Amino acid sequence: MYLGLREFRAAAGRFALVVGVVTLLAFMVVALSALTEGLRQQSVSAVEKLPGAALLVQEDGDKPALLSDSEITRTAGEGTELGVATLRASHDGANSTVAVFGRGDVHEVVVSPDIAKTLGVVPGGSIQLGSTTVRVDRVADVGQYAHQQVISMPVGEWREVTHRDSVNALIVDSDSAAPAGLVRVAHADLPDLVPGFSSEHMSLLLIQGLLVVISAVVVCGFFAVWTGQRIGSLAVVRAMGAGRWYLLRDGLAQAGSVLVVGLALGAALAVGFASLLSGKAPVVVDPAAGATVLAGMAVLGLVGAALALRPLVKVDPLVALNR
Repeated sequence: MYLGLREFRAAAGRFALVVGVVTLLAFMVVALSALTEGLRQQSVSAVEKLPGAALLVQEDGDKPALLSDSEITRTAGEGTELGVATLRASHDGANSTVAVFGRGDVHEVVVSPDIAKTLGVVPGGSIQLGSTTVRVDRVADVGQYAHQQVISMPVGEWREVTHRDSVNALIVDSDSAAPAGLVRVAHADLPDLVPGFSSEHMSLLLIQGLLVVISAVVVCGFFAVWTGQRIGSLAVVRAMGAGRWYLLRDGLAQAGSVLVVGLALGAALAVGFASLLSGKAPVVVDPAAGATVLAGMAVLGLVGAALALRPLVKVDPLVALNR
């Protein structure tokens, strides 16, 4: 990368500018990835913690109903009952809206640490759920559902609290076909049963994708202009015997260096930003997701740079020198 290093020194300001732009884009993409993961966990972590291989939910046309809309009145030993309801929890004047999960395989009332802190309740104490007083057996992380903290309890006590006879789903371990009127949803697809999750998650992923494409366009545009401005000097190098592929490799190495520096700086800033917001906003840094979006930015950036550097392969030294 002999030519590239000389150009870095000769036009340090220009390259610093494009590195800064790539850094800003990488920062936004990684920070948005952390926000996406944080919001995802706030929506679906409770259902992802459910045991079993799948859920049986009510059929809604040709697709499964949302977990909040599903209603199953007959169980007949087909699986472990799961009830989901949204209620108002209160204790000593403090109130909080919570999601209450009633499960047939649970034998104690468990509240999340956030609910315990908000309501000021400890194990052995009691809280008011709707019009019913419930004793808290344990404080532990049971996840979140649709951006609400979750309280887990036995399904019988859940029926008393919610005044409902039906449940929302059945937890099953086998791969057997669902009975008539029910749909089997694999454990990996359970997030799709949470109201509002799919549209929220897809919107955030779309924004990430647009930022990745924008970064590729920025890199492509910069190197297209930069290549056009130095065609004459590169033609001299070609006339002196440098091969087309030598110039192309040098240009791609130059673009790769810009991308690596910009992406690394942006990722570092985003991780620091997420650590500052931890506990104040729903941000969770997922190394795998962050690495994936950064790799996508790097690949598309190099593709854009390669397209911008095509004149290096096609340039005729005599024609370029006569410009």
